[in-house]
Amino acid sequence: MKILEGVIPKGDNWRVLVLLSPDESLGRAFALGASLAHSNNGELVTAVFVSDESEGTLAACQDIFDHAQENCHDDQAIHPFIIASTDQERDLKTFVNQAKIDLLLVHADSMTRHNYARLSCSVVALRGDRVEIEGEDAASGKRPLARILVPTAGGPNTAHALTFLLPLTPGVEVTVLYVVAGERNPGGERLGRERLSHLMAYVNAGNRIKSKIVFSESVAKAIVNEVNQGYDLVIIGASRESSIDKVLFGDIPGAVVRTSKRPVAVVRQPRQLTNNLFWRLRAWLPSLSMSDRTEAYVRIRRNARPDIDYYMLISLSAMIASLGLIANSAAVVIGAMLVAPLMSPIIGSGLAIVLGDSKFLRRSIGAVFQGALLAIFVGMIAGLLALNEPLVPEVLSRTQPSLLDLAIALFSGLAAAYALCRSDAAGALPGVAIAAALVPPLSAVGITLTVSLANVLSRQEMIFAGLTIDQFRLPLGALLLFTTNFVAISSAAASMFLVLGYRPAADRKERKRIQTRAFRASVLLLILISCLLAVTTYGLAREQGRLDRIREVTENHVTDIAGAELTDFEIVTYEDGFLKLELVVRSPHVIPYFVVEDLQEGIGGVLSGEGIIEEIALTMQVVPVTELDPLVAPTATPTSTASPTMTPTPTLTPLPSNTPTPTAVPTDTPSPTATMLPTDTATPSPTATATITLTATITTTSTITTATPATPATTTWTPTPTR
Repeated sequence: MKILEGVIPKGDNWRVLVLLSPDESLGRAFALGASLAHSNNGELVTAVFVSDESEGTLAACQDIFDHAQENCHDDQAIHPFIIASTDQERDLKTFVNQAKIDLLLVHADSMTRHNYARLSCSVVALRGDRVEIEGEDAASGKRPLARILVPTAGGPNTAHALTFLLPLTPGVEVTVLYVVAGERNPGGERLGRERLSHLMAYVNAGNRIKSKIVFSESVAKAIVNEVNQGYDLVIIGASRESSIDKVLFGDIPGAVVRTSKRPVAVVRQPRQLTNNLFWRLRAWLPSLSMSDRTEAYVRIRRNARPDIDYYMLISLSAMIASLGLIANSAAVVIGAMLVAPLMSPIIGSGLAIVLGDSKFLRRSIGAVFQGALLAIFVGMIAGLLALNEPLVPEVLSRTQPSLLDLAIALFSGLAAAYALCRSDAAGALPGVAIAAALVPPLSAVGITLTVSLANVLSRQEMIFAGLTIDQFRLPLGALLLFTTNFVAISSAAASMFLVLGYRPAADRKERKRIQTRAFRASVLLLILISCLLAVTTYGLAREQGRLDRIREVTENHVTDIAGAELTDFEIVTYEDGFLKLELVVRSPHVIPYFVVEDLQEGIGGVLSGEGIIEEIALTMQVVPVTELDPLVAPTATPTSTASPTMTPTPTLTPLPSNTPTPTAVPTDTPSPTATMLPTDTATPSPTATATITLTATITTTSTITTATPATPATTTWTPTPTR
């Protein structure tokens, strides 16, 4: 590409490019381009691509430029270009990018055709813009545009066309037409009104654009009938980005051109991956009117401005959160989240990104940083209370962020932006504040920073040896969590605002540039934070894997001890390769000291072999347990169980009473001892013998009887000594 004449204008004004040809008249394309550039406070650029550089060609180009200047507004300047090109399609794309063109207007009936799908700017291609259709006045551009018809089905390309047509009103009448196929029916009419209402709200049309619904069996016939009511131009949105030619030479434009003798323009919005995505999302969300968006904007901007109330609430919420963290109380921390006003400026920064308002963005980000510094300072003061105490889980949990925290922050930002814009959903704001958890990480930064500084100062040799990041790992982790919340919430809020219809004005190109740069910065920050969180998440997962392995190895080795059962497991210390365990083991036997030593060596040998630890300290508490085998109780189990509980003495009386029948047999022994034939000295001997025998029998019977109920009694109360 070689520019033979013309200088690319500087600045970021909205620019319209009209492609001209020395062999063709200006036509409606130039008239529309001049009107759009003038009404949108933009610049009009004209260009002619030539394949030769002869004097005759350059003179013909200069003539068409002079003719174009005569048909412009008196105060409107034109930037003419003559470009020598061997590949017009490639060079057109290059010129559009270099000149920062926003809208390109071309004659579809021209002899020169291009593939407009590769262009990054908006494209308007006109068909039927010829002399024989509307006469010399229309073809030369002298006939002014008075009425424009925009048939639509509610697509994004039509909405984009209305954004740059809106400044033409009220000088030019713009009417949006929706055709309901078939006979008149309430359902079709209601659908048409909903789509038109959605479209008008999207472009902030208000009463500046008219809307109309018609019923017809043929969409093309309905559009032709409406065009015949005196319209000068018909504008149709392309169905897809690459379908300009397909729509332009379809049935509807052909019918309009042939029957109504009016030119038809097909519009395609800029090629951006997010355009269609946001448009589809808008179809699923309630639309916001201009008044609703204005009210939400004013409320968010006012709350994002820092004042004495803002700083006071930040200080109070930071102190509440700090004390709640030190006390390890989740309820107190939640209360601090509800008091904190940090959400307002963070959401304000998201809205400022969408609007491209640099002043609003600087104010919102400044308020966030000022509030964050104040919360950290308050946390450092509260951290003095935790100098001689170990850090509790509520504090430590906020020093190790992960990708899960990023996901929570993203959805919190979406919910906050939606709730602030929708008055019906305002009740969700307290829940959003709790989910976002902005102040507790800042309080954790202050607390851990105080503890880290105290540790450094207590070891003076470290001051001379130099500080390392590892000494401040905990405050840096908490600061990363707050940064994650800030970037994710503001970026997600910006996306939600964009879906709800917030955007810079079409003629504010500087704001569009700021919006683009801010979105790119947000994406880069999200990528950077995601990488950092991926590293921390991997570290946490690896650390958790090591802890699980330590427990698994410990349980396996405790199980190897006969009768031992691990009931409690605690890792007291695990850092720099040193591990200290505290175990509680139940066992029916006394565990000797050498067994505990073998347990320690076994656990340490496995873990050190896997590179998990280098040293291990073990403390084990053994709880003695007496375990008895299951007993099948006798038939009289209820009686015998209850009788020992009352008193053991009466229970012996009934049981021997059941045994007189066997004891009656020895009483018959006097028959042999009744032989008194020996001397009287033999009498004492049998008596003594009988006494001894009877006593032994009773003793034996009594022993057996008392042993029977004693067994269940022992089973019932055996655990008592273990307590």
